Amino acid sequence: MTRVTLTSKQDAGTSEIKIESLVKEYFSYIHRLTLSILDDSHEADDAAQDTFIAAHHAVEGFRAEANPKTWLTSIAVNACRSRIRKRKVRQTLSTALVALHLLKNQPPSPEQAAIQSEIDQSIWLAVDALDEKHRTPVILRYVHELNVPEIAEILHLSQGTIHSRLHYARQKLQAQLGHLNPREEVPDEPSG
Repeated sequence: MTRVTLTSKQDAGTSEIKIESLVKEYFSYIHRLTLSILDDSHEADDAAQDTFIAAHHAVEGFRAEANPKTWLTSIAVNACRSRIRKRKVRQTLSTALVALHLLKNQPPSPEQAAIQSEIDQSIWLAVDALDEKHRTPVILRYVHELNVPEIAEILHLSQGTIHSRLHYARQKLQAQLGHLNPREEVPDEPSG
């Protein structure tokens, strides 16, 4: 792969980063992100690849003080949005849900797994029913554990707008899923 030099207009110094090292460091994360948004492994593969191609082409616009993960996440979210607009079909997030279950430390009993699977399916169906402008912040916040400032930067929106969209989405989800008696309410930002 080619070597890319990232320069900052504010800073005379340059930092050499290989595109290959960006791919090695962030491809898995970007692929999980695109998969959780698109819920189609083939489209997720393509969107992840498109992300790094776009990053390669847009490297001149990269601000040296910016976080490469946030920059790549923004590119990936835009790639997914483009694909969603083209296909205009909503799909569930079950593939991402399966991937999340593989990360658990202890395997649940078959009965617990069946109950949890039904609950998770209900949650993901409710999340999928949200419109894109509310679903995307929810996925970024609760699946990918990004904080509100990161989400705001990625989506090019104000933090207040992100808080508002998360609040609205939680209200909608609570109305649809109140019967499940959620184990724990997760705030926009960790307390502390």
